[in-house]
Amino acid sequence: MFATKEASEQAQWHKLKRQPSEKEMSHPADGEAWQDFDQEYPDFADDARNLRLGLATDGFNPFSEKNTKYSMWPVFVVPYNLPPWACMQESNFMMALLIPGPTCPGKDFDLFLEPLIDDLLELWNGVRTYDAITRKTFKLRAAVLWCIHDYPALSTLSGRTTKGYFACIHCDKHPLSYGLRSKIGYVGHFRFLPKGHHLRRNNEYAGLHESSEAPGKFSIDELLAELEKVKDIRPGQQQECGKRKRSGLDRVRGPNIWQRMVSLWKLPYWKKLKLRHNLDVMHIEKNICENLIGTILNIIGKTKDTVKARLDLKDLGIKEELQLTEDGDSCEMPNARYTLSKEKKKAFCDFLREVKFPDGFASNISRCVSADGTKVQGLKTHDCHILLQRILPAAMRGFLDNDICEAIAELGKFFRELCSKTLNKDVLAKMKEEIPMILVKLEKIFPPAFFDVMMHLAVHLPDEALLRGPVQYGWMYPIERRLYTLKRYVRNRARPEGSIAEAYIADECLTFCSKYMEGVETRFNREPRNIGFSNEETYDVDVFGHGVHFTSAPELVYNENGFDRMVWYVLHKCSQVEQYAE
Repeated sequence: MFATKEASEQAQWHKLKRQPSEKEMSHPADGEAWQDFDQEYPDFADDARNLRLGLATDGFNPFSEKNTKYSMWPVFVVPYNLPPWACMQESNFMMALLIPGPTCPGKDFDLFLEPLIDDLLELWNGVRTYDAITRKTFKLRAAVLWCIHDYPALSTLSGRTTKGYFACIHCDKHPLSYGLRSKIGYVGHFRFLPKGHHLRRNNEYAGLHESSEAPGKFSIDELLAELEKVKDIRPGQQQECGKRKRSGLDRVRGPNIWQRMVSLWKLPYWKKLKLRHNLDVMHIEKNICENLIGTILNIIGKTKDTVKARLDLKDLGIKEELQLTEDGDSCEMPNARYTLSKEKKKAFCDFLREVKFPDGFASNISRCVSADGTKVQGLKTHDCHILLQRILPAAMRGFLDNDICEAIAELGKFFRELCSKTLNKDVLAKMKEEIPMILVKLEKIFPPAFFDVMMHLAVHLPDEALLRGPVQYGWMYPIERRLYTLKRYVRNRARPEGSIAEAYIADECLTFCSKYMEGVETRFNREPRNIGFSNEETYDVDVFGHGVHFTSAPELVYNENGFDRMVWYVLHKCSQVEQYAE
């Protein structure tokens, strides 16, 4: 990273060229986790060349066949010293490990992680490195600020359970979990509201839990005490086989929230970090969107409004209008107001077929509509990202009751503001107050089975954003794109790991040469597909200077309504017309 002057300047951008703001956050250096680390280790923060890193990992199948069971786990190191436009580029990811398949490493992940931990310990103490700007060697140090992964991989990398009654990593004491007939639901989000709030009154989930206060989190001393209980657990094949009987001593100690003490705790600064593991906003959005669409469209296998969900209502004594009614020897399930009729389903699917997006904004969502026009299936993560934030709040108007539409719109607005490139601390503080109210409104509409752990995790996202900065530096989108690139490297199906390693080294060499050479067109200095309005002299009227290259439609035909819209746009958006409009 310091072999060229340009790369060395970019590695020091966070301190030398970044313009810090008291309220705005556009880089991880603006977050509280970065700033707290600098205060804890001022000698590390003095040198702008010291690296702040992120560890990212996920498993993937290198083969295209879905029936082939093969799990390979690369581990990437992400440098956060770079400016925002270069931080999460694939070319800047460093693949430190490639854990081979064909099976998932599981608890043995720590064994594969040991060489990387040794390198990180060495980097924390300092390694002599050449700087192209000063033309001298200096002592380079590096530290890991947090990890990026999806929620199942969080358990693999952290050693904390992500299942059962303590599945939420932020709720260590008195969680919101409650055992239902077929699953564990997370209800009672009124506990996150301040005392005296109007939504706390006459709440149907009041008294469901032992405490009405917000769930607590372990302090650092309590966390170390919990880890002390499992410090002797070692990964690998255990001698004991079969199901272990639970003794009376286990009941006194309570559930084991931590399964093992992972090797990351060997890093001397790890216990001082404020944010060790990120919640993946990408998969949280996907799960929430699928829950909403599956339940509203009543898709079999996807809906949360099942027979057992209706029986849960009777067990809890809530929502009598939705409980099963006996009709002789059988039971009847009343129609819920949050599900659409067949005619409304077709109208909603027709809306999805006709919606148009700007170039590169979203994929063709109409491909996910079934042939009969009553189901939406096969949604990708980015499709759910667009649907939840942009489409559902508008598409459900007129189909559902106003209170349901308002709750869905507020949820979409929450994620839309959360995923902004620049975050405002005052807005995040307001979002932290709003998200419990949104979830309480949804609890009044949907059954308890609708609220799984992924739905509950949304309440903790504003806190993590204040610590980390924008979500772009902690979600899985760039990591998933990098995994797709590695998947294309496979040429020898008998040796997929070797193919990926060989192609990765060749790609790294070409990347270094491309950034080192000047005056040669490469993929790093090539103009993008849509360059935007950059040459004002080319156009007489600025509204036509969009800079987009048209790839089709050689002949354009405008109807009367379209022409009127064009005239309106020119009159209201064109600066050259202002003098005549006055």
